[in-house]
Amino acid sequence: MTSTLPRVTHEHHERLMSHVDHLPAIGDLLLSAPIEELRPKLDEVDELLNQLLLPHLAAAEANLYPELERMLQNRHSLAPLRREHEAVRRRVAEFSSMRAAIDDHRPSVGQAVALRRVLYRLYALMKIHLVEEELYIRLIDRGVAPEAAEAIAAAMDHPVGVDAARSGGGPNPPDDPVRPA
Repeated sequence: MTSTLPRVTHEHHERLMSHVDHLPAIGDLLLSAPIEELRPKLDEVDELLNQLLLPHLAAAEANLYPELERMLQNRHSLAPLRREHEAVRRRVAEFSSMRAAIDDHRPSVGQAVALRRVLYRLYALMKIHLVEEELYIRLIDRGVAPEAAEAIAAAMDHPVGVDAARSGGGPNPPDDPVRPA
């Protein structure tokens, strides 16, 4: 048994959650903050969703899910997780579309409420989904050869987008617990 796969996955999920945890607060700002304050926050969310979250989904589908399906001997065993990925992708597309519609002006009350709803839904989906994924990681870690677990861990440890920029000296929020400033 190896400890690398659970460690890598947990660290990656922590990086994701350090950003996802801010979504409700950003959603709350939509109703009150001036556009000058709101625009950078929405840009950060867009970067999180498109450069960190979506690549994470793709990496899980390409590396974790095939091994889990092999171990569980049933492709349908992961149907709930795959549906959650599709729901996340739909919310990301909704966010991107709504964000483009408000571009340089303050969102209307209707736009703010709709965008807030999307952010809250993403938050809820990701909080539950990442916990479920970690449970499945334990199955893989206990059920495959150490070399296979190491290969999956390497594939899941993909510094992309937000984190890649940060590790290379890009902008880093001071409250990011995983990547030092």
